[in-house]
Amino acid sequence: MNLPEFALRMPKAELHVHLEGSILPRTLLQLAQRNHVRLPASDEAGLEKLYRFRNFEQFLETYLMITGCLRTADDYRLIAYQFGSECARQNIRYAEVIFTMLTSSTLTGLPWQEILHGLNAGREQVAADFGVRWQWVFDIVRNEPDTQAAVLDITLAARDQGVVALGLGGLETGFPPELFVDTFHRAEAENLHRAPHAGEIAGPESVWSALNLLHADRIEHGVRSIEDPLLVEYLRSNAIPLDICPTSNICLNVYPNYASHPLRKLWDAGLFLTVGSDDPPMFGTDLNREYQLLVEDYNFTQPELERISLNAIHASFLSPAEKQILVQEFQAEFNRLSK
Repeated sequence: MNLPEFALRMPKAELHVHLEGSILPRTLLQLAQRNHVRLPASDEAGLEKLYRFRNFEQFLETYLMITGCLRTADDYRLIAYQFGSECARQNIRYAEVIFTMLTSSTLTGLPWQEILHGLNAGREQVAADFGVRWQWVFDIVRNEPDTQAAVLDITLAARDQGVVALGLGGLETGFPPELFVDTFHRAEAENLHRAPHAGEIAGPESVWSALNLLHADRIEHGVRSIEDPLLVEYLRSNAIPLDICPTSNICLNVYPNYASHPLRKLWDAGLFLTVGSDDPPMFGTDLNREYQLLVEDYNFTQPELERISLNAIHASFLSPAEKQILVQEFQAEFNRLSK
């Protein structure tokens, strides 16, 4: 088996993917039809053109368009099931999925408990049908700092329903980690994991603040850490995971192309990296495509592909026993594919 095929077929785990940004155009058409919502395009091809990221304003417009088609708990069941089906197609066995629960509840008028009931109905059906598992990361929208206490309250209340961490997403510029210190300290006091976005649009100082002020367990993106050698050494020596999303970084103009993206430099420096797809249909990618890039653009070998896949398990918020089982399953599958 050649390396590109191995990259497609190998088992994977994904830690940086947003549910709302994973809804496929065909699913949106189905939602719009059932809820009698008029969309700017009437077919899948037209929606694909609207989906593709052009700027952050257009991204927000697309997000609102998607959310406007979600009206019932069963709609949320559908998008969760569709997400899990895509995981199964790519041999993603486990994921930690970012979801902006408070925003969805506010825009739809549905109680968060009803939304989560629908999401988990889809999640449970996926586990039964495909054996795919995932857990939730509920994130604060950083450009809406007044909502942070409410998001944390919901996250803590939902811990027995598959929610494992508090996230922080949205606009980095103008909304630094300093605005969220009390909320993240409260999360830490409650033994809730913390996985904020940092070091994407903003530079290394954003990562330092996420580590020193928010006590992050894991950094979503963190790619601009490469600009600070002291930070690179700190991340390496403390084995702090960075969930890197190369195609997302290119689409957002963090880097002009894959050749200039520092993924390989970060890897060669010994950093603890995982790879994610972020908002797959909006960026024209999926996790399989990101693994193909590891081979085509970053010259990953088979052992390196295996290691970055296992990194996602080790960096996850699964229990040690669950991690051990999944690692054993992945290694057995690697061996089988190699024969």
